[in-house]
Amino acid sequence: MKRAVIVSHRGACLVAPENTFASLEKAIDLGADVVEFDVRPSSDGIFYVMHDATVDRTTNGSGRFAEMTSAEIDQLDAGSWFGSEFAGERVPRLDAFLDACKGRIGTYVEIKEGDPAEVRDMLAARGMLEHAWTFSFDQSILAEARAKVPDLRRMVLFGHVGSVERAVAQGASILEFHEDCLIADSVEEAREAGLTTQMFYAGQDRSVFEQAVRLGIEQMNIDHIEIFREVQKCILE
Repeated sequence: MKRAVIVSHRGACLVAPENTFASLEKAIDLGADVVEFDVRPSSDGIFYVMHDATVDRTTNGSGRFAEMTSAEIDQLDAGSWFGSEFAGERVPRLDAFLDACKGRIGTYVEIKEGDPAEVRDMLAARGMLEHAWTFSFDQSILAEARAKVPDLRRMVLFGHVGSVERAVAQGASILEFHEDCLIADSVEEAREAGLTTQMFYAGQDRSVFEQAVRLGIEQMNIDHIEIFREVQKCILE
């Protein structure tokens, strides 16, 4: 069994405010292989790294993100809500965030809103396209990505497609499992079909991590990186 690629969910979101430069730097410090982050555009078409449709939860502002201009978003404090030591942390513009990732950590871009072709072009311009991938819960965005940017690798959820066959039919490169659908036969079938297997798990139950390691899940999209590493080391060494 090989060591799993570690994907740091929203950056190192347990020790720094999610989807910020601080969380990116902490993820790199932890030795994560890939950073997962969410993107959506401002009202004037500038892509930012932001999860929610509103800025209320993770900034000192209020309102719908899509209705705010880039000038307004650039003034938001995206760190104080998490801790006073992060006061003044900004909502990252995607171009600057990718620049900070380049050559240091892989990228998994979840598109909340916006044109996947723009995301693809920003990755390609930096030579990052080959090792990046994308996903969206918005099926229209996934369909648009399939049609417009087939060279941008796409992930689908097993819980959405229901079978490995459908994942392959949709042209996916990565199939993500969750705790409630982590089935040995499906994981093996995915590997045989040439799909990269991934698991998302935000919890810290060691038995879940152990199951993932024993099934040979290739990529772990997680919050509790250190706990997973401990479990993996016990099994592999």
